[in-house]
Amino acid sequence: MKLQYHIFSLPKIVYWLLVISNILYATWLHISFGSYLAWDISDLADKNTALLEDVAAIFQFVLFAVTVDMSIRHFVVRFNHVTKDNQVPAILVQAVTIVCYGVIGLFGFIVMYDHSAGQLLAASGAIGFGIVYVLREMIADIVACIQIQSDGLISIGDQIQVRGEGGGYYEIVQMDRRMVTIKTVLQYTVRVPNRRFVNLDFINLSKQLTEMGARRVLELDLDSGNDADKAIELLNQAAEYTIKNNPNFYPWYRAFLVKINNGAYNFSLEYECNPIMDPLCSNGIVNLAVARFFKLGGINMNSTVEVFKSSEIVDTIQGRIKDVYRFGILKALTLEQVTCLTDVAQIVNCRTNQLLIEKGHTADSMYILIEGGLEVTIPNDQGEQIVVASIWPGECVGEMSLLTGEPRSANVRAKINSTLIEITKADIAPIFESYPELIEEISIVLEQRKAANQLLLNKPLKPDDVQKNIKVLAKKILGFFFNKG
Repeated sequence: MKLQYHIFSLPKIVYWLLVISNILYATWLHISFGSYLAWDISDLADKNTALLEDVAAIFQFVLFAVTVDMSIRHFVVRFNHVTKDNQVPAILVQAVTIVCYGVIGLFGFIVMYDHSAGQLLAASGAIGFGIVYVLREMIADIVACIQIQSDGLISIGDQIQVRGEGGGYYEIVQMDRRMVTIKTVLQYTVRVPNRRFVNLDFINLSKQLTEMGARRVLELDLDSGNDADKAIELLNQAAEYTIKNNPNFYPWYRAFLVKINNGAYNFSLEYECNPIMDPLCSNGIVNLAVARFFKLGGINMNSTVEVFKSSEIVDTIQGRIKDVYRFGILKALTLEQVTCLTDVAQIVNCRTNQLLIEKGHTADSMYILIEGGLEVTIPNDQGEQIVVASIWPGECVGEMSLLTGEPRSANVRAKINSTLIEITKADIAPIFESYPELIEEISIVLEQRKAANQLLLNKPLKPDDVQKNIKVLAKKILGFFFNKG
Protein backbone atom coordinates (compact mmCIF):
# COMPACT_ATOMS: atom_id res chain seq x y z
CA MET A 1 0.00 0.00 0.00
CA LYS A 2 1.31 3.45 -0.89
CA LEU A 3 2.45 5.80 1.85
CA GLN A 4 -0.26 8.33 1.07
CA TYR A 5 -2.96 5.71 1.83
CA HIS A 6 -1.68 4.77 5.31
CA ILE A 7 -4.58 5.48 7.69
CA PHE A 8 -4.52 5.14 11.46
CA SER A 9 -7.26 2.97 12.96
CA LEU A 10 -7.69 1.03 16.17
CA PRO A 11 -7.16 -2.73 16.24
CA LYS A 12 -10.38 -4.63 15.62
CA ILE A 13 -10.84 -5.77 19.24
CA VAL A 14 -10.18 -2.29 20.65
CA TYR A 15 -12.59 -0.76 18.12
CA TRP A 16 -15.47 -3.07 19.12
CA LEU A 17 -14.72 -2.41 22.80
CA LEU A 18 -15.08 1.31 22.01
CA VAL A 19 -18.46 0.71 20.34
CA ILE A 20 -19.70 -1.35 23.30
CA SER A 21 -18.47 1.30 25.73
CA ASN A 22 -20.97 3.80 24.22
CA ILE A 23 -23.84 1.45 25.06
CA LEU A 24 -22.52 0.78 28.56
CA TYR A 25 -21.94 4.50 29.19
CA ALA A 26 -25.46 5.41 28.04
CA THR A 27 -26.82 2.72 30.37
CA TRP A 28 -24.81 4.16 33.25
CA LEU A 29 -26.22 7.64 32.50
CA HIS A 30 -29.74 6.25 32.62
CA ILE A 31 -29.11 4.50 35.93
CA SER A 32 -27.35 7.49 37.52
CA PHE A 33 -29.28 10.44 36.06
CA GLY A 34 -32.45 9.01 34.58
CA SER A 35 -31.76 9.40 30.84
CA TYR A 36 -29.67 7.78 28.13
CA LEU A 37 -29.04 11.15 26.41
CA ALA A 38 -26.67 13.86 27.61
CA TRP A 39 -28.90 16.85 26.75
CA ASP A 40 -31.71 15.45 28.91
CA ILE A 41 -29.59 15.49 32.05
CA SER A 42 -27.62 18.72 31.60
CA ASP A 43 -28.25 22.32 30.50
CA LEU A 44 -25.20 24.60 30.59
CA ALA A 45 -27.00 27.81 29.63
CA ASP A 46 -27.90 28.95 33.16
CA LYS A 47 -25.03 27.46 35.16
CA ASN A 48 -21.93 29.11 36.52
CA THR A 49 -20.39 25.94 37.92
CA ALA A 50 -20.05 22.51 36.36
CA LEU A 51 -21.73 19.57 38.11
CA LEU A 52 -20.99 15.86 37.73
CA GLU A 53 -23.86 15.38 35.29
CA ASP A 54 -22.49 18.21 33.11
CA VAL A 55 -19.06 16.56 32.87
CA ALA A 56 -20.70 13.20 32.23
CA ALA A 57 -22.88 14.70 29.47
CA ILE A 58 -19.92 16.38 27.74
CA PHE A 59 -17.91 13.14 27.94
CA GLN A 60 -20.74 11.27 26.16
CA PHE A 61 -20.42 13.65 23.19
CA VAL A 62 -16.62 13.19 23.16
CA LEU A 63 -16.94 9.40 23.36
CA PHE A 64 -19.55 9.39 20.57
CA ALA A 65 -17.39 11.64 18.33
CA VAL A 66 -14.35 9.38 18.80
CA THR A 67 -16.46 6.31 18.04
CA VAL A 68 -17.87 7.81 14.83
CA ASP A 69 -14.36 8.83 13.71
CA MET A 70 -12.90 5.37 14.46
CA SER A 71 -15.86 3.71 12.71
CA ILE A 72 -15.18 5.68 9.53
CA ARG A 73 -11.47 4.83 9.71
CA HIS A 74 -12.17 1.16 10.44
CA PHE A 75 -14.38 0.70 7.39
CA VAL A 76 -12.09 2.76 5.11
CA VAL A 77 -9.10 0.60 6.07
CA ARG A 78 -11.10 -2.54 5.32
CA PHE A 79 -12.23 -1.04 1.99
CA ASN A 80 -8.65 -0.18 1.00
CA HIS A 81 -7.49 -3.65 1.98
CA VAL A 82 -10.10 -5.36 -0.20
CA THR A 83 -10.01 -2.87 -3.09
CA LYS A 84 -6.57 -2.44 -4.63
CA ASP A 85 -7.84 0.16 -7.09
CA ASN A 86 -9.58 3.44 -6.20
CA GLN A 87 -8.06 3.60 -2.72
CA VAL A 88 -9.40 6.17 -0.26
CA PRO A 89 -6.48 8.51 0.64
CA ALA A 90 -5.56 9.45 4.20
CA ILE A 91 -6.08 13.17 3.61
CA LEU A 92 -9.74 12.57 2.70
CA VAL A 93 -10.22 10.63 5.94
CA GLN A 94 -8.54 13.45 7.86
CA ALA A 95 -10.91 15.97 6.28
CA VAL A 96 -13.92 13.80 7.20
CA THR A 97 -12.55 13.53 10.76
CA ILE A 98 -12.43 17.32 11.09
CA VAL A 99 -15.98 17.64 9.75
CA CYS A 100 -17.18 14.84 12.05
CA TYR A 101 -15.80 16.45 15.22
CA GLY A 102 -17.01 19.88 14.11
CA VAL A 103 -20.60 18.75 13.42
CA ILE A 104 -20.89 16.74 16.66
CA GLY A 105 -19.31 19.57 18.66
CA LEU A 106 -21.68 22.12 17.11
CA PHE A 107 -24.68 19.88 17.79
CA GLY A 108 -23.61 19.42 21.42
CA PHE A 109 -23.16 23.19 21.86
CA ILE A 110 -26.66 23.85 20.49
CA VAL A 111 -28.54 21.25 22.54
CA MET A 112 -26.66 21.83 25.80
CA TYR A 113 -25.90 25.55 25.80
CA ASP A 114 -27.29 27.79 23.09
CA HIS A 115 -30.76 26.53 22.16
CA SER A 116 -31.09 29.13 19.39
CA ALA A 117 -29.63 27.18 16.48
CA GLY A 118 -30.52 29.81 13.87
CA GLN A 119 -28.43 32.60 15.37
CA LEU A 120 -25.54 30.26 16.08
CA LEU A 121 -25.52 28.90 12.54
CA ALA A 122 -25.68 32.43 11.10
CA ALA A 123 -22.76 33.57 13.25
CA SER A 124 -20.81 30.38 12.46
CA GLY A 125 -21.44 30.87 8.76
CA ALA A 126 -20.12 34.45 8.83
CA ILE A 127 -17.02 33.41 10.77
CA GLY A 128 -16.56 30.37 8.54
CA PHE A 129 -16.79 32.49 5.39
CA GLY A 130 -14.07 34.82 6.70
CA ILE A 131 -11.82 31.89 7.61
CA VAL A 132 -12.35 30.29 4.20
CA TYR A 133 -11.50 33.57 2.44
CA VAL A 134 -8.28 34.04 4.41
CA LEU A 135 -7.20 30.41 3.96
CA ARG A 136 -8.60 30.00 0.43
CA GLU A 137 -5.27 29.02 -1.16
CA MET A 138 -4.48 26.49 1.54
CA ILE A 139 -7.98 25.03 1.30
CA ALA A 140 -7.68 24.90 -2.50
CA ASP A 141 -4.41 22.97 -2.13
CA ILE A 142 -6.01 20.53 0.33
CA VAL A 143 -9.02 20.00 -1.94
CA ALA A 144 -6.66 19.46 -4.88
CA CYS A 145 -4.66 16.96 -2.80
CA ILE A 146 -7.86 15.04 -2.06
CA GLN A 147 -8.69 15.08 -5.78
CA ILE A 148 -5.20 13.88 -6.76
CA GLN A 149 -5.23 10.99 -4.32
CA SER A 150 -8.91 10.06 -4.62
CA ASP A 151 -8.69 9.86 -8.41
CA GLY A 152 -5.37 8.02 -8.23
CA LEU A 153 -3.74 10.50 -10.61
CA ILE A 154 -0.22 9.97 -9.26
CA SER A 155 1.71 7.94 -6.71
CA ILE A 156 5.14 8.37 -5.20
CA GLY A 157 7.75 7.11 -7.66
CA ASP A 158 5.61 7.67 -10.77
CA GLN A 159 7.21 9.08 -13.91
CA ILE A 160 5.16 11.82 -15.64
CA GLN A 161 5.48 13.77 -18.86
CA VAL A 162 4.22 17.36 -18.73
CA ARG A 163 3.09 18.62 -22.12
CA GLY A 164 2.87 22.13 -23.50
CA GLU A 165 5.09 25.10 -22.76
CA GLY A 166 7.66 24.39 -20.08
CA GLY A 167 6.95 20.65 -20.29
CA GLY A 168 9.36 17.83 -19.61
CA TYR A 169 9.82 14.53 -17.79
CA TYR A 170 9.60 14.33 -13.99
CA GLU A 171 9.49 11.82 -11.14
CA ILE A 172 7.02 12.17 -8.25
CA VAL A 173 9.09 12.02 -5.06
CA GLN A 174 6.66 13.29 -2.38
CA MET A 175 3.11 14.51 -1.78
CA ASP A 176 1.60 16.35 1.16
CA ARG A 177 -1.45 18.49 1.92
CA ARG A 178 -0.16 21.50 0.00
CA MET A 179 2.59 20.45 -2.38
CA VAL A 180 3.65 17.82 -4.89
CA THR A 181 7.45 17.43 -4.96
CA ILE A 182 8.87 16.43 -8.34
CA LYS A 183 12.39 15.65 -9.54
CA THR A 184 13.61 16.84 -12.93
CA VAL A 185 15.82 14.83 -15.30
CA LEU A 186 18.75 16.91 -14.02
CA GLN A 187 17.94 15.70 -10.47
CA TYR A 188 16.62 19.05 -9.23
CA THR A 189 13.65 18.87 -6.85
CA VAL A 190 10.76 21.27 -7.40
CA ARG A 191 7.70 21.78 -5.18
CA VAL A 192 4.46 22.52 -7.02
CA PRO A 193 1.27 23.63 -5.17
CA ASN A 194 -1.46 21.01 -5.50
CA ARG A 195 -3.92 23.49 -7.04
CA ARG A 196 -1.41 24.19 -9.84
CA PHE A 197 -0.50 20.55 -10.30
CA VAL A 198 -4.07 19.40 -11.04
CA ASN A 199 -4.23 21.97 -13.86
CA LEU A 200 -1.09 20.63 -15.57
CA ASP A 201 -1.48 18.81 -18.87
CA PHE A 202 0.48 15.67 -18.05
CA ILE A 203 0.70 11.97 -18.85
CA ASN A 204 1.40 9.54 -16.03
CA LEU A 205 3.80 7.18 -17.79
CA SER A 206 3.90 4.76 -14.85
CA LYS A 207 0.15 4.15 -15.02
CA GLN A 208 0.03 3.27 -18.72
CA LEU A 209 -0.23 -0.23 -20.14
CA THR A 210 2.36 -2.79 -19.03
CA GLU A 211 5.81 -2.16 -20.53
CA MET A 212 4.66 1.11 -22.05
CA GLY A 213 7.24 3.82 -21.53
CA ALA A 214 7.99 7.36 -22.57
CA ARG A 215 7.35 7.97 -26.25
CA ARG A 216 9.78 10.48 -27.68
CA VAL A 217 10.44 12.01 -31.07
CA LEU A 218 13.69 12.53 -32.94
CA GLU A 219 13.52 14.88 -35.93
CA LEU A 220 16.19 15.36 -38.60
CA ASP A 221 16.57 17.08 -41.96
CA LEU A 222 18.26 15.66 -45.06
CA ASP A 223 18.89 17.03 -48.54
CA SER A 224 16.21 16.00 -51.02
CA GLY A 225 18.97 14.48 -53.16
CA ASN A 226 18.86 11.47 -50.84
CA ASP A 227 16.59 8.47 -51.37
CA ALA A 228 13.69 9.04 -48.96
CA ASP A 229 12.65 5.36 -48.91
CA LYS A 230 16.19 4.30 -48.08
CA ALA A 231 16.45 6.92 -45.34
CA ILE A 232 13.25 5.59 -43.72
CA GLU A 233 14.55 2.02 -44.03
CA LEU A 234 17.79 2.99 -42.28
CA LEU A 235 15.89 4.88 -39.55
CA ASN A 236 13.83 1.77 -38.85
CA GLN A 237 16.97 -0.34 -38.80
CA ALA A 238 18.69 2.06 -36.40
CA ALA A 239 15.67 1.92 -34.07
CA GLU A 240 15.59 -1.89 -34.19
CA TYR A 241 19.33 -2.04 -33.48
CA THR A 242 18.94 0.27 -30.46
CA ILE A 243 16.07 -1.82 -29.07
CA LYS A 244 17.99 -5.09 -29.46
CA ASN A 245 21.12 -3.74 -27.78
CA ASN A 246 19.71 -1.55 -25.00
CA PRO A 247 17.13 -2.93 -22.51
CA ASN A 248 15.97 0.62 -21.69
CA PHE A 249 14.35 0.89 -25.13
CA TYR A 250 10.98 -0.80 -25.71
CA PRO A 251 9.89 -2.57 -28.93
CA TRP A 252 7.86 0.27 -30.40
CA TYR A 253 9.00 2.72 -33.06
CA ARG A 254 7.98 4.28 -36.36
CA ALA A 255 9.78 6.40 -38.93
CA PHE A 256 8.18 8.56 -41.60
CA LEU A 257 8.69 11.57 -43.84
CA VAL A 258 7.00 14.56 -42.21
CA LYS A 259 7.33 17.16 -44.97
CA ILE A 260 9.44 18.51 -47.82
CA ASN A 261 10.58 22.07 -47.20
CA ASN A 262 12.89 24.22 -49.38
CA GLY A 263 14.63 21.27 -50.97
CA ALA A 264 15.02 19.33 -47.73
CA TYR A 265 13.34 16.24 -46.32
CA ASN A 266 12.10 16.42 -42.72
CA PHE A 267 12.03 12.94 -41.11
CA SER A 268 10.64 11.91 -37.77
CA LEU A 269 11.64 8.83 -35.73
CA GLU A 270 9.31 8.07 -32.83
CA TYR A 271 10.51 5.58 -30.22
CA GLU A 272 9.66 4.38 -26.74
CA CYS A 273 12.02 4.04 -23.80
CA ASN A 274 12.19 3.69 -20.03
CA PRO A 275 10.77 6.93 -18.51
CA ILE A 276 13.67 7.20 -16.09
CA MET A 277 16.04 7.91 -19.01
CA ASP A 278 17.06 11.51 -19.50
CA PRO A 279 15.60 12.65 -22.89
CA LEU A 280 19.01 14.04 -23.83
CA CYS A 281 20.55 10.65 -23.09
CA SER A 282 17.93 8.61 -24.99
CA ASN A 283 18.05 10.96 -27.98
CA GLY A 284 21.83 10.78 -27.92
CA ILE A 285 21.81 6.98 -28.05
CA VAL A 286 19.35 6.96 -30.95
CA ASN A 287 21.28 9.71 -32.73
CA LEU A 288 24.48 7.66 -32.56
CA ALA A 289 22.72 4.66 -34.09
CA VAL A 290 21.14 6.81 -36.83
CA ALA A 291 24.48 8.46 -37.65
CA ARG A 292 26.15 5.06 -37.88
CA PHE A 293 23.52 3.57 -40.20
CA PHE A 294 23.26 6.71 -42.35
CA LYS A 295 27.00 6.89 -42.81
CA LEU A 296 27.29 3.23 -43.73
CA GLY A 297 24.22 3.46 -45.95
CA GLY A 298 25.67 6.29 -48.01
CA ILE A 299 23.14 8.88 -46.87
CA ASN A 300 24.45 12.40 -47.43
CA MET A 301 24.23 14.44 -44.22
CA ASN A 302 25.88 17.60 -45.57
CA SER A 303 24.08 20.86 -46.24
CA THR A 304 24.46 20.46 -49.99
CA VAL A 305 23.83 17.51 -52.26
CA GLU A 306 26.81 15.52 -53.49
CA VAL A 307 26.44 13.53 -56.70
CA PHE A 308 28.87 10.66 -57.27
CA LYS A 309 29.84 9.44 -60.72
CA SER A 310 29.40 5.72 -61.32
CA SER A 311 33.17 5.22 -61.31
CA GLU A 312 33.34 6.77 -57.83
CA ILE A 313 30.66 4.60 -56.21
CA VAL A 314 32.98 1.64 -55.64
CA ASP A 315 35.62 3.86 -54.06
CA THR A 316 32.94 5.43 -51.86
CA ILE A 317 31.66 2.06 -50.61
CA GLN A 318 35.17 0.73 -50.00
CA GLY A 319 36.00 3.90 -48.12
CA ARG A 320 33.24 3.11 -45.63
CA ILE A 321 35.38 0.36 -44.14
CA LYS A 322 37.26 3.16 -42.41
CA ASP A 323 34.01 4.08 -40.65
CA VAL A 324 33.26 0.58 -39.37
CA TYR A 325 36.51 -1.23 -38.68
CA ARG A 326 36.40 -0.27 -34.98
CA PHE A 327 33.26 -2.38 -34.47
CA GLY A 328 34.94 -5.76 -35.14
CA ILE A 329 38.24 -7.58 -34.98
CA LEU A 330 39.88 -5.01 -37.27
CA LYS A 331 39.97 -2.50 -34.40
CA ALA A 332 43.37 -3.98 -33.56
CA LEU A 333 44.65 -2.48 -36.84
CA THR A 334 45.76 1.08 -37.40
CA LEU A 335 43.98 3.33 -39.89
CA GLU A 336 46.97 2.96 -42.25
CA GLN A 337 46.65 -0.81 -42.16
CA VAL A 338 42.90 -0.60 -42.75
CA THR A 339 43.55 1.65 -45.72
CA CYS A 340 45.75 -1.09 -47.22
CA LEU A 341 42.83 -3.52 -46.88
CA THR A 342 40.45 -1.21 -48.74
CA ASP A 343 42.71 -1.39 -51.79
CA VAL A 344 42.29 -5.17 -52.10
CA ALA A 345 38.92 -5.92 -50.43
CA GLN A 346 36.00 -6.89 -52.66
CA ILE A 347 32.41 -5.66 -52.59
CA VAL A 348 29.73 -8.36 -52.33
CA ASN A 349 26.01 -7.79 -52.88
CA CYS A 350 23.56 -10.20 -51.27
CA ARG A 351 19.86 -10.13 -52.08
CA THR A 352 17.03 -10.76 -49.61
CA ASN A 353 16.97 -14.39 -48.34
CA GLN A 354 20.16 -15.21 -50.23
CA LEU A 355 22.53 -17.57 -48.34
CA LEU A 356 25.87 -15.85 -47.77
CA ILE A 357 27.57 -18.46 -45.57
CA GLU A 358 26.68 -22.15 -45.33
CA LYS A 359 27.38 -24.20 -42.20
CA GLY A 360 30.19 -26.75 -42.60
CA HIS A 361 31.77 -25.17 -45.68
CA THR A 362 35.50 -24.50 -45.63
CA ALA A 363 36.52 -20.91 -46.34
CA ASP A 364 39.24 -18.39 -45.57
CA SER A 365 37.33 -15.11 -45.72
CA MET A 366 35.14 -12.87 -43.61
CA TYR A 367 32.57 -10.18 -44.41
CA ILE A 368 31.95 -6.72 -43.03
CA LEU A 369 28.32 -5.64 -43.42
CA ILE A 370 28.05 -2.13 -44.86
CA GLU A 371 24.34 -1.90 -45.67
CA GLY A 372 21.37 -4.16 -44.94
CA GLY A 373 20.98 -6.88 -42.33
CA LEU A 374 21.97 -10.53 -41.85
CA GLU A 375 20.64 -13.38 -39.71
CA VAL A 376 22.79 -16.13 -38.23
CA THR A 377 20.95 -19.47 -38.05
CA ILE A 378 21.71 -23.03 -36.95
CA PRO A 379 19.55 -26.14 -37.51
CA ASN A 380 17.78 -27.75 -34.56
CA ASP A 381 17.14 -31.46 -34.08
CA GLN A 382 14.18 -31.26 -36.48
CA GLY A 383 16.28 -29.59 -39.14
CA GLU A 384 14.57 -26.20 -38.73
CA GLN A 385 16.74 -23.09 -38.99
CA ILE A 386 16.75 -21.19 -35.69
CA VAL A 387 17.88 -17.55 -35.65
CA VAL A 388 20.59 -17.17 -33.01
CA ALA A 389 21.96 -13.70 -33.85
CA SER A 390 21.52 -10.64 -36.03
CA ILE A 391 24.38 -8.92 -37.86
CA TRP A 392 24.09 -5.16 -38.09
CA PRO A 393 25.90 -2.71 -40.41
CA GLY A 394 29.43 -2.23 -39.12
CA GLU A 395 29.68 -5.76 -37.72
CA CYS A 396 31.59 -8.68 -39.22
CA VAL A 397 30.85 -12.37 -39.74
CA GLY A 398 33.03 -15.35 -40.60
CA GLU A 399 36.17 -14.06 -38.88
CA MET A 400 37.15 -17.46 -37.40
CA SER A 401 37.28 -19.01 -40.88
CA LEU A 402 39.43 -16.11 -42.06
CA LEU A 403 41.90 -16.46 -39.20
CA THR A 404 42.04 -20.22 -38.65
CA GLY A 405 40.57 -21.82 -41.77
CA GLU A 406 37.94 -23.62 -39.65
CA PRO A 407 34.69 -24.66 -41.40
CA ARG A 408 31.74 -22.29 -41.11
CA SER A 409 29.92 -22.86 -37.81
CA ALA A 410 26.51 -21.48 -38.84
CA ASN A 411 24.38 -20.34 -41.77
CA VAL A 412 24.20 -16.64 -42.56
CA ARG A 413 21.38 -15.30 -44.71
CA ALA A 414 20.45 -11.77 -45.81
CA LYS A 415 17.28 -10.40 -44.20
CA ILE A 416 17.17 -7.59 -46.74
CA ASN A 417 19.28 -6.54 -49.72
CA SER A 418 22.75 -6.14 -48.26
CA THR A 419 26.16 -4.80 -49.28
CA LEU A 420 29.29 -6.29 -47.74
CA ILE A 421 33.05 -6.06 -48.01
CA GLU A 422 34.85 -9.39 -48.26
CA ILE A 423 38.33 -9.76 -46.77
CA THR A 424 40.26 -12.93 -47.56
CA LYS A 425 43.33 -14.61 -46.12
CA ALA A 426 45.35 -13.31 -49.09
CA ASP A 427 44.19 -9.76 -48.33
CA ILE A 428 45.25 -9.69 -44.70
CA ALA A 429 48.33 -11.98 -44.85
CA PRO A 430 50.74 -9.19 -45.92
CA ILE A 431 49.67 -7.12 -42.90
CA PHE A 432 50.33 -10.06 -40.55
CA GLU A 433 53.72 -10.60 -42.16
CA SER A 434 54.69 -6.97 -41.55
CA TYR A 435 53.07 -6.75 -38.12
CA PRO A 436 52.98 -10.25 -36.53
CA GLU A 437 52.11 -8.74 -33.15
CA LEU A 438 48.59 -8.07 -34.55
CA ILE A 439 47.85 -11.79 -34.31
CA GLU A 440 47.99 -11.69 -30.52
CA GLU A 441 46.02 -8.42 -30.39
CA ILE A 442 43.27 -9.87 -32.59
CA SER A 443 43.26 -13.04 -30.44
CA ILE A 444 42.73 -10.87 -27.38
CA VAL A 445 39.81 -9.05 -29.05
CA LEU A 446 38.11 -12.32 -30.03
CA GLU A 447 38.57 -14.05 -26.68
CA GLN A 448 37.46 -11.00 -24.70
CA ARG A 449 34.32 -10.86 -26.83
CA LYS A 450 33.77 -14.56 -26.19
CA ALA A 451 34.21 -14.01 -22.43
CA ALA A 452 31.69 -11.14 -22.51
CA ASN A 453 29.14 -13.38 -24.27
CA GLN A 454 29.69 -16.14 -21.70
CA LEU A 455 29.12 -13.61 -18.92
CA LEU A 456 25.76 -12.67 -20.45
CA LEU A 457 24.86 -16.38 -20.40
CA ASN A 458 25.79 -16.56 -16.68
CA LYS A 459 28.71 -18.82 -17.58
CA PRO A 460 31.68 -16.57 -16.79
CA LEU A 461 35.17 -17.66 -17.77
CA LYS A 462 38.04 -17.47 -15.32
CA PRO A 463 40.77 -14.93 -16.18
CA ASP A 464 43.31 -17.75 -16.41
CA ASP A 465 41.09 -19.59 -18.90
CA VAL A 466 40.76 -16.46 -21.01
CA GLN A 467 44.55 -16.04 -21.13
CA LYS A 468 44.96 -19.70 -22.01
CA ASN A 469 42.39 -19.40 -24.82
CA ILE A 470 44.19 -16.33 -26.21
CA LYS A 471 47.43 -18.30 -26.51
CA VAL A 472 45.67 -21.28 -28.13
CA LEU A 473 43.90 -19.05 -30.68
CA ALA A 474 47.08 -17.11 -31.50
CA LYS A 475 48.87 -20.40 -32.11
CA LYS A 476 46.08 -21.52 -34.49
CA ILE A 477 46.27 -18.27 -36.47
CA LEU A 478 50.06 -18.51 -36.72
CA GLY A 479 49.82 -22.07 -37.92
CA PHE A 480 47.16 -21.21 -40.52
CA PHE A 481 49.00 -18.22 -41.98
CA PHE A 482 52.63 -19.31 -41.61
CA ASN A 483 52.39 -23.11 -41.18
CA LYS A 484 53.90 -22.84 -37.69
CA GLY A 485 52.94 -25.33 -34.98
